[in-house]
Amino acid sequence: MKTIFSISIALFLLFPLLVQGQISPADVQADSTKTVQITLTDDSRLFGQILSVSDSEIELRQESGRTFIELSRVTSIRHVDTTRRGYDWFVNPNQSRLLISSTARPLEKGAGYYQNIYAFVSGVAYGITDNIVLTGGLSMIPGVGITNQLYFLSGKYGRQVSENHYLAGGLGMVSAGGLDNGLFFGYGNYTYDFHRGSLTTGLTGFNLPSEDVGTTSILFGGDYRVSQRIAIVSENYFFTEAGAGLFSYGVRLMGERGSFDLAFFRSSLDDGLGFGIPYVDFVFNF
Repeated sequence: MKTIFSISIALFLLFPLLVQGQISPADVQADSTKTVQITLTDDSRLFGQILSVSDSEIELRQESGRTFIELSRVTSIRHVDTTRRGYDWFVNPNQSRLLISSTARPLEKGAGYYQNIYAFVSGVAYGITDNIVLTGGLSMIPGVGITNQLYFLSGKYGRQVSENHYLAGGLGMVSAGGLDNGLFFGYGNYTYDFHRGSLTTGLTGFNLPSEDVGTTSILFGGDYRVSQRIAIVSENYFFTEAGAGLFSYGVRLMGERGSFDLAFFRSSLDDGLGFGIPYVDFVFNF
């Protein structure tokens, strides 16, 4: 059982690398009244209004004139409000996650990311459809046997229910030493997405009863971009049965393809942690 579980995790981590998402004509809507940002395969961005779409290219109106763009060069298209500061910033590369927990926003079909935590824990998330995301990973701690490493696997269904509002639900497990020692959990999250940031709240239930934390927690967190490349992030949990909390605050440095997080977690059960327990990770989108 442990061998099969290890192989399943390895195959899951390799699967996204074999699949590539692609923009199709059905994904593009021509509208001369709305300004869009088009990101190309070389990470350059174009702004303008889409006048027409064919099977192979987009006709874009810019201030300098009309441009024809091959669909094969397009990685994403989004509407922008040119009256707002930061409209020409690149898209937040972490819209589907806070630090450890996910927001209610799903990944787009064919999109994904690699995440590394503390250098020894690696994970991959991949959008199977526009609403379903699978996430899995494992630790690679030197000197620890493969069967005693940390494994995790989860699935999320999320969707936009109205403008700026998202709902999601998911199931998952975390284990060290096989399924027999696994922590299983289920959650429901809500995210409100706004210009330059988002707020997320939700409820999580898990199967390991503890006198210190109980079996349920409430999540409240969010992120806010203070500039194109810098955001502040917070992810907080309140354990309802114990009246205890776990709180965090941090800074996210962002690029077009990924980010680096430096944060600190503090528990309400211990006042001797100073700034808190450091949390470090980086994310690369593919």
